[in-house]
Amino acid sequence: MTFVGPVGHAPAGPTTKTAYLSRGSAFAAAGVLAALNAQADHIILDLSWQSPLDALINLGGISAVIWAAMAAAWKIGGEGNRPLRGSADVAILSIIIFFSFIPISYAAQAGLLLCACYLLGTADRHDDAERRTALVLLALTGPLIWGRLLLRVFETPILALDARLVGATIGSSVDGNIVRFADGSGRFIIGDPCSSVHNMSLAIVLWTTAAMLFKIRIDRQYVMIGVAMAGLMFALNVVRLSILGLFPAHFDYLHVGGGAVLFGWAGLLGAALLAGKGIIDAAARQH
Repeated sequence: MTFVGPVGHAPAGPTTKTAYLSRGSAFAAAGVLAALNAQADHIILDLSWQSPLDALINLGGISAVIWAAMAAAWKIGGEGNRPLRGSADVAILSIIIFFSFIPISYAAQAGLLLCACYLLGTADRHDDAERRTALVLLALTGPLIWGRLLLRVFETPILALDARLVGATIGSSVDGNIVRFADGSGRFIIGDPCSSVHNMSLAIVLWTTAAMLFKIRIDRQYVMIGVAMAGLMFALNVVRLSILGLFPAHFDYLHVGGGAVLFGWAGLLGAALLAGKGIIDAAARQH
C-alpha cells in the first residue's frame, strides 16, 4: 500500500502541426500572380512617367476593382482546407506559374484563364470556396482578356459609339472616334483605354466579387443590380469624356492626372454602393 500518487504524465513525444497550402489558396495565388503579370505593362508604364508616390496613388495604373478582386480571390481561396489532388494539380500550377513569367502579356492571360477554368471544372461539389475563387478569377478575365479582345475585333463601331455620345452631349462634330473640342480649338481621339467597354467589364468584376465574397446566390434582383452597375460605369465614362471635350485647357489633368483618378474613384464608390445594396437585399431574401 502506498500513498504516493502520480505527479504528472510523461509527454508521449514532441507534437507537430503540419501546415500546408490548401488547394484553393494555391490556385488563388497562382491566379493572382497571372493576373498581375498580365498587367505588368501598365504598371511599368505608370512607373516610367510618374513619381513612385503618384504611381502608388494611381494604384500602378490598375483599377482598384481589380486589386480588390485579386485580394478577394486570395481570401476566399484560403477558406478551403483540401490539399492538392496530386500530379495533375501540380502540373497545372507549374504551367500557370511558367506562363506568368513569360514576358508577354498574352501568356499570363492564358495562365489566368487556365487557372480559373481548371479550378472551376475540378472544384468539389462540397468545397464552395474553390468554386467561388474560380468564379472571381474567371471574372478577372473580363477586363484582362475578353474586353480587350472585344475591343480589338469591334474597335471601330464601339469607339465610334462612344464618340457620337460625347459629341451629342457637348454639341460638337464627330469623325469616327475623333471628337472636336466644344470651343473648336482642336480634336481628341477616344482610344481603347477610354472605351466604355473597359469600365463596364470592371463593374462585372466588382459585381461577381461581391457575390462570391459574401456567398450570395445570383438571382434576378441581383442581376438587375449588375445591370445598374454597368450602366453607371458607362454613364460616368461618357461624362468624363464630355468634360474633356468641354475643357481642353485641362485635358492632361482630366485624362491622366488627378481628374482621371477622381473619376476612377467616383465610379468605384458608386458601383460599390450599388453592390452593397444588392448584397444586403439579397442576404435578406436568401437567408
